[in-house]
Amino acid sequence: MSVPTERATPAAVEPIASAARVFTAEAIGTAVLVLIGPGSAVLAFHVIGVFGVAFAFGLALLAMAYTVGHVSGCHINPAVTLGFLLSRKIGVERALQYWVAQLLGAAVGGLLIYIISDGGDRDQTGVFAANGWGHQIGSSFGLGSVVVVEIVFTALLVFVVLSTTTVGYPTGFGGIAAGLTLTAIHLATIPVDNTSVNPARSFGAAIFSGSDAFAQLWAFFVFPLIGAVVGVAAWRVIHDPDREPVEAP
Repeated sequence: MSVPTERATPAAVEPIASAARVFTAEAIGTAVLVLIGPGSAVLAFHVIGVFGVAFAFGLALLAMAYTVGHVSGCHINPAVTLGFLLSRKIGVERALQYWVAQLLGAAVGGLLIYIISDGGDRDQTGVFAANGWGHQIGSSFGLGSVVVVEIVFTALLVFVVLSTTTVGYPTGFGGIAAGLTLTAIHLATIPVDNTSVNPARSFGAAIFSGSDAFAQLWAFFVFPLIGAVVGVAAWRVIHDPDREPVEAP
């Protein structure tokens, strides 16, 4: 066996390992959110109904917060990552890593649901739990309602998540607050557009749902991201951003 003449120092390998762990944590976390959230609707809606689906989303976020939160912060949502970027809690390079990992994880989660549901043949929602409005998803609400829901409720989610990671917030309770908030958001808004507040969640369902859902997917990127900006603004009004640690861009 040959012996290397020079060993890499921990400082040399840590940034690569750290980036890989963060990427994997976000991908797995987002895959689990999609698998349990939309998955509960696709596979079990007739049993658990709207209340069950809402709690499935919240419990998935809560579980992942305490599973991967110490590695990546458990954003598992591009809108939340945008909130962290705008609040300068993370830099641009890290945000790009998060977004790629989240979309990849969402696609994997959607694929697993697609396989489990026999290629969508056992889908209990008729639209693979995709987001949308109007007759495409059997909703009586229009685009105007979707705009308000996705901006306001994404802002609420981002505001809560940023607040739980603010200096002075009690340690260990952030996952509970975020999980309960996501549950409440779904309880209020599932009848409107099947609730997005998360572009990755929408992407993971739409790519296996059909052309109508995919055609409306743009709205569930644009308006949640606008909501993230509003959430950051609310966070800045209430909290003191000057006390927060800042990551270099």
